[in-house]
Amino acid sequence: MSRYLIRPKVSSPERTVALISRKLDPKSRQDQVAEVRSLRQTDPVEQDIRQWIAEPSAKATLITKKAADTAVTGVTVVDMPDEEAERMRREMSEVVVLRDRPIDLIRPVRSTATATERPTVAELWHLKAIGLEAARKNGYSGTGADVHVAILDTGIDPTHSELEGRVTGAYTFDVDAWEARPMDPPRDTYGHGTHVAGLICGKRVGVAPGAKVLSGVMIPGGTGNLSDFILAMDWAARQPEVQIVNMSAGIPGYLPEMHEVVGGLLAVGVIPIFATGNEGRNKTRSPGNYNEPLSVGATNSQSRVASFSSGGSLTADNHRWIVPDLVAPGEQVYSCVLGGGYEAWDGTSMATPIVSGVAALILEKFRDIAVTDLTEELLQTCKDLKFDEDRQGKGLVQVKGAL
Repeated sequence: MSRYLIRPKVSSPERTVALISRKLDPKSRQDQVAEVRSLRQTDPVEQDIRQWIAEPSAKATLITKKAADTAVTGVTVVDMPDEEAERMRREMSEVVVLRDRPIDLIRPVRSTATATERPTVAELWHLKAIGLEAARKNGYSGTGADVHVAILDTGIDPTHSELEGRVTGAYTFDVDAWEARPMDPPRDTYGHGTHVAGLICGKRVGVAPGAKVLSGVMIPGGTGNLSDFILAMDWAARQPEVQIVNMSAGIPGYLPEMHEVVGGLLAVGVIPIFATGNEGRNKTRSPGNYNEPLSVGATNSQSRVASFSSGGSLTADNHRWIVPDLVAPGEQVYSCVLGGGYEAWDGTSMATPIVSGVAALILEKFRDIAVTDLTEELLQTCKDLKFDEDRQGKGLVQVKGAL
């Protein structure tokens, strides 16, 4: 028996929902989740999938027992023999049948040589690069208050002085039972998620120190599976307070079978902000290389695109797009680490939470902003670094949209 992810090749919400109407406030989010769930329930292809699986001849064990379990992603998860999966592909041409596979942390370079008990103002260059240091000197007081970000990562250490009072909860994911379970006390299984969280909401190093984060341990120890990703995505999207999903994990290359899954987040009013990878030019990772999420590359303190930052041009279904959408500081960026203190790490994992932090600042100012407007605000206020688009996207993220 193997685990398979099954979904329509074209999903109802992605076909019918107008993103211009999608709002990110909690009340709108609840209504939008209900709307998407209703669309899933009336999708004839999704009904056909469940009917096929229910037949005794399918020899399949349903993991997602209720359709509502994956109302946002539209994925049905089953265990079945490989030959049955092949039969389903033959008999149901309008369906994607994908064998579960690993999804890994986009691992940064961790420099213990940079360890310090308190980074200097100059070492927090990422705050200057995005215009936040200057804005604060000119009286800007935005902090991202009451904005909630779900971090799908290795966990978060809430005891670090940077993060005290910032972590609202932590959950692990049991795919066999298809449920999110509270993690009490919260912890970081690897150290990566703590560094990421600090850059979003850390008191000194964070872009949006008033924001709150919810920890989803999707890749414990740095490794998970696509089924963990699906469970984590649906869980985060159903939390009405969550407005941003931050993720730094992926599969090398372009995985077309899961492309439309991320669109479910947009349909319920969540902005997905994903790292592109650390493999350099013309190499990217899924789902960070899909055109639905905001894909993030990395820069250094000299306002140059970091050599490791992934980017390139992709084409699928007669559509062509460029990755990344934008870039942010990601080389020698200080944030908090397990056990206290700080280190400067290199990776698009560092750049991604900086963009999430800027998005939180904009959301704080414009509570009823639409998904499309927030995306445009982030992209159109970028600083052009004069690099090719497949290296910098629209350029270096700035806080102008929140001022």
